[in-house]
Amino acid sequence: MSAVILLWDLLELPQLLNFRTYAFNDPGSNLTINYLISHGYRPVIDFGYPYGLLGIVANLAWFRAVPLTPAGYQTASIICQLGVACALARIARALALRPLQLIFLFVAIGRAVIPTYWNFAHALEAVLISFAMAEQARGARANALALTTTAVFAKPSMGFVYSALLLTLTALDLYRRRTTGLAAWFRQIRPATIVGLSLCAFLGIGFGLDVLYRTVFPISGMANYRALKWGFFNESGASFWHPAGANWHYYAGTMIGLWAVATVYLVWGAVPAGWRLWENLGTRSDSAGMRRDEIVFSCALLHLAFVFLFFGYSNSWNYYSYLLIAGVAAVSIDARLPRYVFCAIIVVAAGTYYSLIAGSISLWRSMSRSPATANLWSSKDVRDEWTRVLILSKGHRTAVLHYAGAIEILYPQFEPPAGTYFCRALTSAAEIQHEVARIKAADMVMLENVFTSSSCGSFPQTPETERALAEFKQIERSKYFLIYERR
Repeated sequence: MSAVILLWDLLELPQLLNFRTYAFNDPGSNLTINYLISHGYRPVIDFGYPYGLLGIVANLAWFRAVPLTPAGYQTASIICQLGVACALARIARALALRPLQLIFLFVAIGRAVIPTYWNFAHALEAVLISFAMAEQARGARANALALTTTAVFAKPSMGFVYSALLLTLTALDLYRRRTTGLAAWFRQIRPATIVGLSLCAFLGIGFGLDVLYRTVFPISGMANYRALKWGFFNESGASFWHPAGANWHYYAGTMIGLWAVATVYLVWGAVPAGWRLWENLGTRSDSAGMRRDEIVFSCALLHLAFVFLFFGYSNSWNYYSYLLIAGVAAVSIDARLPRYVFCAIIVVAAGTYYSLIAGSISLWRSMSRSPATANLWSSKDVRDEWTRVLILSKGHRTAVLHYAGAIEILYPQFEPPAGTYFCRALTSAAEIQHEVARIKAADMVMLENVFTSSSCGSFPQTPETERALAEFKQIERSKYFLIYERR
């Protein structure tokens, strides 16, 4: 599976190391966050940050070993992809999956990992949750709970739900075995308790208890979801499962086809698996069959929690796709009908790569690397327009305003960054003041020309930044960039 992942990464290379992705979008913010932390900025307090502090610790540690570049971050993403693949392989081995189920994992592995994780937090959470699942698959719930507890400090979302599920299963198991004493209970939660207290102490000392509190609970993330009106059943989520103008080609040739049939199949398999788990938990000796039922039921429950609680916008389907893929692979195919349906799902999974392959081939033909775009991939029109921006801004103090990205890290001639994840729901008063100061100190201001109805995806104006920008006039407007000069 690792070889397949590397092959897909090579195919998607122009998209993975895309200029606009790193200059103005979330992956580039990993470089900016490293810069901000090293210059004394505090997450949540001085700049917007919706994730956990463990992602920042991983960021700082990683970029001490490798250069602070897009290629350096992409290398970290690939390592995390391989980590998820390793965890899925351990699950397959622990559950003694049949050859047909292994074929499905082999085919669908490209849909179980994210080519470029938006943030170190996403990557860490995926590795931790998938390895927790592997520990659960071999019957070590205490180890799994320690891993899900760690995941909470990386990204405070699925780790909470998974931990609650593991605690419930553990409590029911102990009750059924009539071993409800404190000693038996403490043995199960001791690894998680040690991990949780240690991380609280380490992160609290390193970043401050106020920052720890505001990142270990999904306060910023929930506020961001509300402000952007994200959700599976809202307009942003519906653009994934029912976009405007969609026809059968969309459902047959993209991820939504696999996602839909796999969800139905997993829930269908989880009902009898959950019933068997309820009857057998704590009453029979451990077996691969029982652990398989537990994994199927757990993956279905976690997947539904994602749909109803954590689904954001159209592309967020891949945040926890490894749960869906692992759960589907574990569903029993002993009976003829489930086996036939499973074979059909394998065909559907293979078909979802058509648009990915076609799109990647097109990008290889239309994009290239250039020193003007920091040796990142871009189309000719983006490269030409960006070259024009560099010519116009040469010799001027230029501030680039954007909601995320690492343009100032890639081009140190611009005014240094003072924040990232500049969204209305995440931006602090201190960050707004920093942005206003950058604008007032600049001779020129540049923005990416992106239309979006949300407060993220482009630079969101605030009353303070609007007043500061009133002192500028627009001198250039192209397809991708807007340039302003002081009056």
